[in-house]
Amino acid sequence: MADTTGIGWTDSTQNPWWGCSAVAPGCDHCYAEALDRRTGGNHWGPHTRPRVMSDANWRKPLRWEREHATFAAEHGRRRRVFCGSMCDWADKNAPEGQRDRLWSLIRATPHLDWQLLTKRAPNIVKYLPPDWGKGYDNVWLGVTVENRKHGLPRLERLRDIPAKVRFLSVEPLLEDLGELDLTGIDWVIVGGESGPGFRAMKEEWAERVRVQCEAQGVRFFFKQHGGTRPDKGGHKLNGREYKQWPILLAA
Repeated sequence: MADTTGIGWTDSTQNPWWGCSAVAPGCDHCYAEALDRRTGGNHWGPHTRPRVMSDANWRKPLRWEREHATFAAEHGRRRRVFCGSMCDWADKNAPEGQRDRLWSLIRATPHLDWQLLTKRAPNIVKYLPPDWGKGYDNVWLGVTVENRKHGLPRLERLRDIPAKVRFLSVEPLLEDLGELDLTGIDWVIVGGESGPGFRAMKEEWAERVRVQCEAQGVRFFFKQHGGTRPDKGGHKLNGREYKQWPILLAA
């Protein structure tokens, strides 16, 4: 969990726990698993136990909440918090009680915009809090769409779930996604894979997503082409930067 992050579409990261397991091809070169192994951990896989983060880490978003006025004055907007870079909030193997603890933290930080991303779309409704209603004003719900077979069904599930913002993380983009129906989607992030053994993304795949976002009135953010390092291929698409953000309507 960090005050700042290299992830271009968020400001800070929060991890209620550390650990996950692979569910689709988008997980094959998971940076989080690699980091876990590199730091001596063993928290990845269906038969391992996630590591619950320290109380000090859990308190960081409460500090960000107290500092919200200063942050807004400096940036002209609210702080965006990605949960979680080292876990999947909708994982059925989440440590007991920690997801409820996360929802309590989100309710206690109404001036933070929480970005909750998952590859486990069938679990979303089951794990939303009882008072979710039409969605919390400070929660953006997202799913990963790395390919047609696994990603597009997640999109279909997401569009039917009430949320302040619905977004797609099209990263790593592993193939041409074809024709997309983006009804109900507010924001799309696209990026290529990075790291050793990365699977190359073709620029025309990303451009086709961008064109469809523009045609359907969906905000588009191009993160990176990818390569051996995240910045290896640059962050311009056809020579231009695209860093659009969802349009937030008043509650």
